[in-house]
Amino acid sequence: MSTLRIAICGSGNRSRTAWQRLVGEREDLDLVGVHDISGESLAKAVELGLVSPKVTYTDLDEMLSATKPDALIACPIIAAHALTVEAGLERDCHVLVEKPFTDSLARAIALADLADKRDLTLGVVQNWRTKSMGDRLHDAVRQGVIGDVSHIFFRYLRDRERAQLPDYLFEEHDPILYAMSIHHFDLFRYVLGQEIVSVTSHTARPSWSRYKTQSIFEAWLETDGGVVISYAATFSSRNAHLPQESLQVEGELGTLYNDSPYGEPPLLLSLRGAPEPVDLTADIRIRDFKGQSDIADRRILDNFVDAIRTGSPLLSPAVENLGTLAAIEAAALSWREMRAVNPQELLANARNAKVETSA
Repeated sequence: MSTLRIAICGSGNRSRTAWQRLVGEREDLDLVGVHDISGESLAKAVELGLVSPKVTYTDLDEMLSATKPDALIACPIIAAHALTVEAGLERDCHVLVEKPFTDSLARAIALADLADKRDLTLGVVQNWRTKSMGDRLHDAVRQGVIGDVSHIFFRYLRDRERAQLPDYLFEEHDPILYAMSIHHFDLFRYVLGQEIVSVTSHTARPSWSRYKTQSIFEAWLETDGGVVISYAATFSSRNAHLPQESLQVEGELGTLYNDSPYGEPPLLLSLRGAPEPVDLTADIRIRDFKGQSDIADRRILDNFVDAIRTGSPLLSPAVENLGTLAAIEAAALSWREMRAVNPQELLANARNAKVETSA
């Protein structure tokens, strides 16, 4: 088996704890370069023994030219996702990009088309799909364990107003949507196998919040399969005891539910008339946040490498992830214009605009 040459753009905490470590552990992968505009971030990776200083770069083009990687893992700041993915594809690299794919639906479409044109693998990291709970939830719904799904309730309560967090986090536009809701919206699409066709959202911001924009978000979602989703999330919670995430999937025969920090087991099944709930993840021994994150990221990396080598399908291909990105853009547009927005119309309009521009 030939060794794949892997380069990584971005050397922040996510890159160091996940991708640099996981790539470095595999004998069939060669980590040939790590890029970051911050020398401090690169120095931390070197200090941790993750990379040699000889393969660190502060210029992306220089790294790509010098290392000639087979694949690029893109995990810089969100604003740099599109440029990083494009740079990789233009150098004929397969690319795996952290969520969100980009901060623009139109740019995401163009990049998905470029990957297709060059016959390159382009995947998006959506790791709620690959955590044990998300995986079992997908299977349970698809197997009809609770019959036809009718509605979903989801609540997310997080205290992200910590004094030690950097100021830039509190200046981002739509911070909940692109940092967390994108995980949840993608999970809904993945589990149901349905597209979101209507989003009505509302937002607010506490007077005491560090956030410059809205940090409380509520939405009513509808899918093309007739499922309705009640969604509420906030970064401005002082919650210290309730589960951070709470999910209930309601069906004709019963309920699937999960209370956890970040989508960890257990996934419980409550059937109408049953004496007690059943843990559909009872065989999963690793249930903590770090352990589940590791499981999810390893699956994503394994899948990406297999897709490059054998052409096997990606768990979250870029072209399919456009539906998730469209739902997030619809949510942002809905609260700004105070109306229901159809993500599929946004997607179609963005595609048509690209065709007209190309013509």
